[in-house]
Amino acid sequence: MQVQQNPSIPVSEVYWSLLHKADKKFSKIRELPYYHRNRHKVFKVYTQLWKFQQENRQKLVDAGLRRSEIGEIASRIAQLYLGQYMRTSEASYLSEAYIFYEAILSRVYFKEGMFQDLSLANKQLRFISRFLVVCLLLNRRSLEGGDEEDAWRRVGVVENVGVGEGAGEGDGEAAGGIIKEEEEEAWRW
Repeated sequence: MQVQQNPSIPVSEVYWSLLHKADKKFSKIRELPYYHRNRHKVFKVYTQLWKFQQENRQKLVDAGLRRSEIGEIASRIAQLYLGQYMRTSEASYLSEAYIFYEAILSRVYFKEGMFQDLSLANKQLRFISRFLVVCLLLNRRSLEGGDEEDAWRRVGVVENVGVGEGAGEGDGEAAGGIIKEEEEEAWRW
């Protein structure tokens, strides 16, 4: 369904209205158990929102849309696919979630401003944890691009959490010095 835009209404107003509608529907289904959720309407409004922001990206960026907000929309769509997979066990939904999460990772939507905004860092950590779950469920040990460490470095995981070479090798600094030496043994697998 195409969003009808009145020429007298600014593109940014239409976008924020669609976003508000999508967020409202998303928060409603989050409160319901998996077997009661009707995701069709939520998928529909997020599809409209995604297409609208793609078609009007430059106007929206000029009006103040940030990359992290685009990433948040993509993350919500991936969450919907993941939730639908949890409900139906249909692998196609899991593959769609992977596509969205991998796109978020490769386009580094959450990197900008992550160190200044705690809520943005929280969103990135949630995205990473969901993406890792999807990778584990799909048994994906590598990313499509092939250079996993570079992909994780782009979102700040290697430098800030200690993924990649040297992580967990007993130096106590793999996670920014947070893990104490006596606790480190419990973290090794």
